[in-house]
Amino acid sequence: MPKTFYIILICIMCLSLGHALAQDSGRKQLTDSDQDGFPDIVEITSAADRRNFLDWFATIAESQYTAIADTWEYQDCSGLLRYAFIRALEPKTSNWHHQFPFLTKQHIPEVSTLSYPFPELSRSVFRNQAGSYQAEDIDVGRLVGLAASEELMNHSSVYLGRTKDVAVRGDLLYFIHPLAEGSGYHSMVYLGNDMIVYHTGLSPEDGGEVRLLSLETLAKHPDASWHPVAENPNFLGFYRWKIVH
Repeated sequence: MPKTFYIILICIMCLSLGHALAQDSGRKQLTDSDQDGFPDIVEITSAADRRNFLDWFATIAESQYTAIADTWEYQDCSGLLRYAFIRALEPKTSNWHHQFPFLTKQHIPEVSTLSYPFPELSRSVFRNQAGSYQAEDIDVGRLVGLAASEELMNHSSVYLGRTKDVAVRGDLLYFIHPLAEGSGYHSMVYLGNDMIVYHTGLSPEDGGEVRLLSLETLAKHPDASWHPVAENPNFLGFYRWKIVH
C-alpha cells in the first residue's frame, strides 16, 4: 500500500490515543473534596438549586400516586426514588411536562447547576460501594444507573436522624425487614407536612402500587415494624441525597 496510507493511519491512531488519554486524564483530575464518592462537579452547592431539586424530586414521586408515568420502567420502592431523581434533573421542556399531567406543583425553577445525564458520569449517577470517587468507578461498577434501596441508603444518601424534625420535603425514609423477600430494605419519600409517598415494592403484576399517606397513619400500622418512630429498630431513619447534602 502507498506510504501515505500508513502515515494517515498512524496519525489517526495517535489522535485516537490522544483523545482517550485526554478523557482519562480529565477523569483523574476530578476532585471529591468531601470524600463522599461523588465528584464535586455533580454536587449541588447552591441553596436555591438544592431546594429546587428536592422539590422537583418530591413532586415527581408524588405524581406517580395519581398516574404512573409511561416512562417509569422499574416499578418498585427503589425504582420510585431513582426515577424521580433522574427526572428531577432533566431539562423541563414542553415534551417533559407533557409526560407529567398530574404534578401538584408546576412552576418550580429548574436546577441551574446540574442536569441529567451528569457531566463525566453520564447515566451512572448512583453509588453502590463505599469510598471516595475514583476515575475507574464507572468501569468497575461502583457508579451505576440502577441501585437497590440498601445501596441508595448506604452510598448515595446521608443519614439525618430518626425524627421528622430533621427532614424537609424531598428527603428519604428507610426501613429494614431482614426476613422479607429480596433485600429487606424499603424506601419512601418525605413530602413535607407529615406526608409520604412510596411504592409497596412488589411488581405491578403482583399487586404493587404507589401509596400516599401521612406519617401519623403509618404510625398506626398494625405491624409496629413499619412505624416511623425512633424507638422502632426497623426504622432506619431519615436520609438526604448526597448531591444536595
